[in-house]
Amino acid sequence: MDLTGLTAVPLAEILQSPQQRLLAYPDQQVSCDRISELSDLGITAIYDWGPKQIQGWHCLGLGYCGLVLLAQHQGQQVALKGRRIDASRPSFAQEASMLTLANTHQVGPQLLGNSPNFLLMDYVVGQPLLAWLQSTPTLTRTTLKAQLNQLLWQAFQLDQAGLDHGNLRCVTAHSIVTTQGPVLLDFSSASTTRRPANVTSLTQGLFWGTTIASLLVPHWFHPDQQHCIERLRHYKHQPTTENFQRLLDLLFDS
Repeated sequence: MDLTGLTAVPLAEILQSPQQRLLAYPDQQVSCDRISELSDLGITAIYDWGPKQIQGWHCLGLGYCGLVLLAQHQGQQVALKGRRIDASRPSFAQEASMLTLANTHQVGPQLLGNSPNFLLMDYVVGQPLLAWLQSTPTLTRTTLKAQLNQLLWQAFQLDQAGLDHGNLRCVTAHSIVTTQGPVLLDFSSASTTRRPANVTSLTQGLFWGTTIASLLVPHWFHPDQQHCIERLRHYKHQPTTENFQRLLDLLFDS
């Protein structure tokens, strides 16, 4: 996806316009604290670009905790997530900590910086998993297997790190397929205080009773559910590489 032709609106100009509310959504005016945080993070401009439109401005995404904008940092395009004023969490400290841990296991977008109200991350260019499946009619079983295998491997890495993502049952909203492979997103619900169940949740989200599961059937990815439950049970009790591989063997070789 070529974004070289996009025009970056200087941050100073944004702060003097009605669009400043995007940096303090859903409030109308951004606070001095937030302006200072943006300056410290090195944000120089914001792009009017993305699949969602909020109050006349395009953005990358909007969730319960934050609004994500395409921004400019040191001449590069990055993802800037601003904490919603009405979010239940008082800061992004927890999410930043979880993403940092995920990054040490090569999972998630790279965290470039953070403050109480903002997360600065690599901008992941690609398509949401569901859109990728629906828009690629010539998708081969080999290509699809490689993408799904990478997703499950990332879930396994999170399990090994003791980090539960918290939302992988709904993987359609939390994964982007890039030219280098899939990337898991949004660690706002992640935790290290509950038992990680990433492989189990992702397996259920991919293969059982979901829109994605129905799209996988024509590619002969419809493993026996009872056998999957048995292998997931073994994996849950002993989340070893061997038990994980036994699950993959069933999912992709059945």
